[in-house]
Amino acid sequence: MTETPLPDLTNPRTRELCGTMDVHRRLMTESITYQERRALIENRAMAYESQARGLARTGLVTIPVVVHVVHHPDEPSQNVSEAQIHSQLEVLNQDFRAGNADASKVPAVWKDRVADCNIEFRLASQDPDGNSTEGITRTESTKPSFSTDRDDVKSSATGGADPWPSDDYLNVWVCGDLRDSIGRSILGYAQFPGGPPSTDGVVIANWCFGTEGSAQAPFDLGRTATHEVGHWLDLRHIWGDDRGSCSGSDLVSDTPNQADPTFGKPTFPQFSCNNGPDGNMFMNYMDYTDDDAMFMFTPGQSRRMAACLEGARASLLTAPVFALSATGAETPVAVPPRPEAAPQAAPAAAGQAGDGELQALRDEVERLREDYRQLTSLLDGIRAALNGEPAKAADRQ
Repeated sequence: MTETPLPDLTNPRTRELCGTMDVHRRLMTESITYQERRALIENRAMAYESQARGLARTGLVTIPVVVHVVHHPDEPSQNVSEAQIHSQLEVLNQDFRAGNADASKVPAVWKDRVADCNIEFRLASQDPDGNSTEGITRTESTKPSFSTDRDDVKSSATGGADPWPSDDYLNVWVCGDLRDSIGRSILGYAQFPGGPPSTDGVVIANWCFGTEGSAQAPFDLGRTATHEVGHWLDLRHIWGDDRGSCSGSDLVSDTPNQADPTFGKPTFPQFSCNNGPDGNMFMNYMDYTDDDAMFMFTPGQSRRMAACLEGARASLLTAPVFALSATGAETPVAVPPRPEAAPQAAPAAAGQAGDGELQALRDEVERLREDYRQLTSLLDGIRAALNGEPAKAADRQ
């Protein structure tokens, strides 16, 4: 069996582990629609961050996932096994529920900031055509690499695999060599909410996906997907992507200001931006540390993800039960009790919620969609008036 060698990622000054901001900046340059949608999404996130707007949901959200494995026929390790895929789902479910065993390594000063985000993930059991599925597609491709600049892994026309509808599924593409816009090897990337549906989802290199098979140290604990799904749910890098100026922000108040990404396995504390005495929260999933050195999301990050799920990704709140695998190999998450956290209502199991609760969720999602339609229409009207043109129907891209 051919084993894909791990790219040279040893130089922190030249490496970039994540390509999400690469994609974000490209879309901000190319698309006025994306700019406007991002403004709406940020306004909603700010209202949740300031707690001027409260959570509309309680309990657990389960997101249907489809994994598109795009593999070169001469590289068997790229065709990741079902077991490797399930190992990744298990990590996601642990990390987003604060059920990961290594959460015990969070420094004492931040233990009360470890958040259970009440989000879980399951492989889909029904495809968009209504057929039974394992939630996994496999596509052979002779392309030697894929890039953030072309988003080519996301289309069969460019050697990749077409997405399933992004308002019903989280699309995850797994492939071999992955590059950013200037040719650097990266671990993965995501598209922030608000982008084109045809490219919406998360991309992960096979050698940092899951915890077995082709996964290679130090990225073999599944945390690349945790990081990228965090982006897909609208989280920013913890250092604010400001090139060390200390002027940027991840737009979350309970993560300390930080100058740059953190690499490897640093010792606590590490300081920057006058953020003593506790320093950088480098063990946060949205930093760049090795997989065995990141352990947590914060309550502020959880609120920001909730704003996304109740706004731009609200359709996933009422994902049909048939789209969720009821017998997946993922191990149920045992969430440790957190006495300092406010008690939450116990979530109903999928398919067992009462008709009244399900209808209330659907009504709330429809209200959120209508709010979004009205705001988008208003922006279109303002833009048309400024350009001296008749108002057009809102862009539904």
